[in-house]
Amino acid sequence: MNRPDPHSRFEELAAGHALHALEPEDEQAFLAHLPGCARCQADLADHTATLAHLAYAPAPADPPPSLLDGIRAGVLASDREATFPEQASPGDAPDELSRARDRRRMRRATTWTGIAAAFALVVSLGVWNTSLRQDRDEQDAWGERMRQAVSALRDSETDAVPLHGDDGVVVAVALVRGDEMSLVVDGLPVNDAGTTYVLWGESEYGDKRAVGAFDVTKTELDVLAGMRVQNGVSDVRRFMVTREQGDAAPPIPTLPVLAVGEV
Repeated sequence: MNRPDPHSRFEELAAGHALHALEPEDEQAFLAHLPGCARCQADLADHTATLAHLAYAPAPADPPPSLLDGIRAGVLASDREATFPEQASPGDAPDELSRARDRRRMRRATTWTGIAAAFALVVSLGVWNTSLRQDRDEQDAWGERMRQAVSALRDSETDAVPLHGDDGVVVAVALVRGDEMSLVVDGLPVNDAGTTYVLWGESEYGDKRAVGAFDVTKTELDVLAGMRVQNGVSDVRRFMVTREQGDAAPPIPTLPVLAVGEV
């Protein structure tokens, strides 16, 4: 039989402390334990940061339906031996004392259920908040012109694959519809007459084929249509852009990748 982790109680107390939801005796126990426990200090810092980010997030978002399911599962999974008070047996303390003990047990059980729920809530919010921040970071990487152009050009049968530069900013978006595609560009430097940009498709086996060569003639947004994924890389897993010498695509990439996007 697996023994429960004795530290799990303090993990739940850390969540309750972050939510200001502890009973005084639990608060005192946790604060006495906290200075000597790096694990609880880290948990408390994570919970506090999560709640602060959600409190001051610029654009509120509704949590996904799975969040409440995760919270319920977390509460049900917190198997506590003292969840409910035991029935008083005859011959125990007088009725009044027994009822008082039952009330204390019930309060304690309710407190533990609340702490377990707080722990499940904070952990679930932390997971959701991480996903939310990743989504917002992805949105922030898109320029407003790029976002509007892709929204106007894309339909329900078109996949949009953002290509990020080294700094994480989206500099191009591949709009893929079957083996036909267009490329929306906004952020690549203007190339000179001796070089050309090449969009490559890479298959799951690592072979790369040129999808098309193109020039960037202005710093503003541009849409390059009429590209087609060549035979041999119909199952593309990744698109990438390089800037090659000459005015045509070489057989394989010869210079560093400037932008890349996973399909």
